[in-house]
Amino acid sequence: MKRLFLAIALVLAGTATFASEFDLPGFVTEIEDGRLWVFKEGSKALEEFKEHGEPGKQFTNIGAGLNDMTVKAADQATLDAYLKAFQQK
Repeated sequence: MKRLFLAIALVLAGTATFASEFDLPGFVTEIEDGRLWVFKEGSKALEEFKEHGEPGKQFTNIGAGLNDMTVKAADQATLDAYLKAFQQK
């Protein structure tokens, strides 16, 4: 019964974010369409993402995350810093 409830909840959640397991110190993550978005904690880019969705300019590293997940960021420096921290984890 618990599995059925969980499956229904996940289907109803659609693109809801369950990214806390991907957060690293200094970074906040969001999952959208199966891709991991990475932001620096408290950044303007994070605020804009929550308010408007995907930024017009984005940087992507395909298959670089946990379970070969695509990782995206609003700038290359944030993407590189997150991936470096992820690899050292």
